[in-house]
Amino acid sequence: MFSRIRFTVIVSICLGILIMVSDVNASISLEKQRKLYSQAANALKKGHYRTFSKVSKKLTNYPLYGYLQYDYIRKRLSRVSDSKIKKFIKEYEDSPLAGRMRYVWLKNLVRRGKWKKFLDVYEPVRSTKMQCYYAQALYKTKQYEKANGIAEKLWNVGKSQPRACDTVFDAWSKQGGMTREHLWSRVELAMEKGKVSLAKFIAKRMNKSDRKWVARWKKMRSRPAENLLRKIYQVDKLIPNKIARYGVKRLARRDAGAAADLWETIKAKHYKESSEQAGAVERYVALRAAFQKHPRALEWLGQIDTPNEKIQDWRIRVALAQQDWWAALHWIEALPESDRNSDQWVYWRARILELQSKTLPALRIASERIYAELSKERSYHGFMAADRMGKSYQLESDPLKFTPEELAEIENFPGIQRAKELFHLGKVLDARREWAHTTGQFGKPALKKASLLASQWGWHDRAIFTVAKASHFGDLELRFPMAHKDIIESQAKKQGVEASWVFGVLRQESGFMADARSGAGALGLMQLMPRTGRLTARQLKFRIRSNRELLNVKKNIRLGAAYLRRMLDENEGNGVLATASYNAGPYRVKKWLPNQDMPSDIWVETIPFTETRNYVRRVMSYTVIYDKKLGGKTGLMPTRMPDIKARKALES
Repeated sequence: MFSRIRFTVIVSICLGILIMVSDVNASISLEKQRKLYSQAANALKKGHYRTFSKVSKKLTNYPLYGYLQYDYIRKRLSRVSDSKIKKFIKEYEDSPLAGRMRYVWLKNLVRRGKWKKFLDVYEPVRSTKMQCYYAQALYKTKQYEKANGIAEKLWNVGKSQPRACDTVFDAWSKQGGMTREHLWSRVELAMEKGKVSLAKFIAKRMNKSDRKWVARWKKMRSRPAENLLRKIYQVDKLIPNKIARYGVKRLARRDAGAAADLWETIKAKHYKESSEQAGAVERYVALRAAFQKHPRALEWLGQIDTPNEKIQDWRIRVALAQQDWWAALHWIEALPESDRNSDQWVYWRARILELQSKTLPALRIASERIYAELSKERSYHGFMAADRMGKSYQLESDPLKFTPEELAEIENFPGIQRAKELFHLGKVLDARREWAHTTGQFGKPALKKASLLASQWGWHDRAIFTVAKASHFGDLELRFPMAHKDIIESQAKKQGVEASWVFGVLRQESGFMADARSGAGALGLMQLMPRTGRLTARQLKFRIRSNRELLNVKKNIRLGAAYLRRMLDENEGNGVLATASYNAGPYRVKKWLPNQDMPSDIWVETIPFTETRNYVRRVMSYTVIYDKKLGGKTGLMPTRMPDIKARKALES
């Protein structure tokens, strides 16, 4: 009886303590929790585990408590029990933390050689390195058939793989999996990607004869014209044919006309290509001819029997560039219905009819009817159509509207709470991971609510990307925020450029993501390359000491506005050319100039790079939207898009 009473008293005391701790957690203000979080994180960083434990106990209700636990377990991984790690992964399965914990656990198991446990823990991941470890684990546990299949997939890419894959490839080779066909397949993939050093590395696994052919392939890359005429390529054999096809494509990059002539000679006299292989070469040569404005480009494009979407589009573009209006109209009408009815080709149908109406006046009525309908669209081509008709642009906003209760439904998701708190603390990368993980499960209605929440927090890049996922493009306040307005207006005024243009470029470049980093190395809101940023800073008489400085909002906008001014000056004040130069570089844009004066809408349509073509369209249309938001005049596309002067005129 005494023991039972004592047990009851102890349980009551423990429950009371737990309730008190819970109440204390609930009563701590958010600001106090943030300070405690910082204290706990610093204690953990310094290895003061007792202090960490004491402080973190006060944060069990704080949204980022899991991040403290993740860091604690990660630092002591070899000492933490498997059950505790599994418990953490289960508890945070709605967060990126679960995947990160699994990843570090797997790495730890690899380091300790615990291959069976690795297989128990492993789940498919994007990490190539971890996939290599998975294949290693399969080989170590003698699951050869499954391991061989994964090894083959890892092998069949045109780029170098992590070192962890080397062990896998060796094991696969010992199992008889790495055949001569596999070696040549990867050499071909590597050469197509321009990875010559990888091709040479693979050649070390080949026999002497095949290594010679890899060396010849390398020579073909640097001197295709002279190598294509050698007798060793005038045979109907697999490897010489592969190299010859590569050589024709390589030559076409510089001189599509010469490549077309040599291809006809090779194909007719020396070997018979399959229709698929021949078609691939001919499509490539025809497209390069289009990019190079070769006079026979339209003829070669028209001869393609099985045109893909790119060929179909460039038939129209080349016809426009050559001002062969009826050919352009013919190829527009030949498009599949869904493509034919896109804003882009609807605009050009009307534009061609308008141009032809000079000799056939009845066509003007048809063109105006098309323009009138298209002008209702809020898009680059919609704005262009409105200008042709002298109509106002469609710039009415359709704002998202939700009650506080509806937004609270979304805000109460643990992942959204974590994202919000991380964003507030400036841990933007982790915040984006949480946001993506949680909103990835949302349907369009929930995405719309989430985008409005992000906008209200001032997290503009997530608002923009999330509302786009929801396919709601009508809320112009949310999609085109006015963040950094004072800085942009001040720097635009100093450089003598339009603030709306700076906004348009910034919106397209980074979507207001201040820490944006491109694969090419461009940084910040205005996506400046480090070399460009340093050179521009020098011209403005200040120094950039590190790339990190380019992520500073004020410096980035200052340098971006100055670089826009420079592009405008280099292109004699032509905003279209300046915008294209900001994206693709002034050297390329000079190469794309026409041989005779050309309307800017035609020139934009014939920009060889899809990225730059879309970039110019978007910046031009975004600039119109920001014109209105800044209280300026709209209907200015014609003044921003003057005719493109011929190359000779600009060079003289």
